[in-house]
Amino acid sequence: MLLFILTTHTRFYILVSCHHLEQYMTFLKNLDVKRILLHVAYWISFLLLYMSSKPEEDTYYVFTFVYAWKILAEVTAAYGLIYWIIPQTLNKKKYLLFLACATAWLYFVFALLMTFKYYYLQPKFPAFFDGWLGQKMSVPERLTSFKLIFREFSFITYPILILGFISFNRKQQRLLKLEEEKKSMELKFLKNQLNPHFLFNTLNNLYVLTLKKDDKAPEVIAKLSEILDFVLYRCNEDYVSINKEITLIENYITLEKLRYNENRLNISFIKDISENNTISPLILLTFIENAFKHGVVNETEKAKIQLTLESRKNQIVFSIENTKPQNELTPVSDKSQIGLVNVQKQLDLLYPKKHQLKIEESQTDFKVVLYLTP
Repeated sequence: MLLFILTTHTRFYILVSCHHLEQYMTFLKNLDVKRILLHVAYWISFLLLYMSSKPEEDTYYVFTFVYAWKILAEVTAAYGLIYWIIPQTLNKKKYLLFLACATAWLYFVFALLMTFKYYYLQPKFPAFFDGWLGQKMSVPERLTSFKLIFREFSFITYPILILGFISFNRKQQRLLKLEEEKKSMELKFLKNQLNPHFLFNTLNNLYVLTLKKDDKAPEVIAKLSEILDFVLYRCNEDYVSINKEITLIENYITLEKLRYNENRLNISFIKDISENNTISPLILLTFIENAFKHGVVNETEKAKIQLTLESRKNQIVFSIENTKPQNELTPVSDKSQIGLVNVQKQLDLLYPKKHQLKIEESQTDFKVVLYLTP
């Protein structure tokens, strides 16, 4: 029985020890050694800075020893503020509480430093503190002297201000990086929605031609192949040259013209390219898709689509105008607006405050004008 108890106790002790060892190893693994070394170097640089102003009558040992304790006070004040008080108060927008806690914490560190100087540093190195502002003051006098408080607070806080600025700058850089990653993910998501929407419409065109066994089907497949090459391989970047976008638009228009004869559709595409600017891929195609879908499909008379694209220095202007079917049988559904919603989101992400979208609608016409600043 005794052997069983001892064995059980030993196993339990080994399990607990292993658990603590595992926690310790995890702690060591999570340590950011590079960051720790940078912080150590930061405080050592301050010690070296203080030593550069050492009076000739002081020895390096005394000067280093005294200022090492002063730096320890600065370290205590800095990390208490940055890693405890600021996250709990300032980051939560508790401004008055932050002022109260920061002042109290700095005064607490100041009081510890003054007390330590009075009972230990000054008795051990009296010559070093000869002529110091608070040399002849008692502890209560030191803790209530506004001149001494202001002087020591200045000494304690200026390394904290520098460290706080560095910490704030790093935090802002991380936030900017996260914002860019979020923006990139949103763009990929929107393009993944947009591309299938475009392919669905184009494949429908090909489906109609194959049902009719039209001789134009091979030409459609060739044009579709060029479009797929662009969509799958050439539009992964945020921006492409406007000439590549024009080629895509022309291929798309060619597909649609093969589907509709001259009696059904009158389309014109006017280009004025004086500057080869860059543009977000597929950004214009959505408007063209909608013009065909809502301006031609349900039109029994001859539909009209007019496109204009101008690329000047520091500006791209795109406009598209299409007639509206007067005998449209079905109202526009929410699903049919997916393309326009997505393109508006892309404009907000890729051209923040650098685009202007105007949509004009009457009983007979629908017009979109887009201004972009590359």
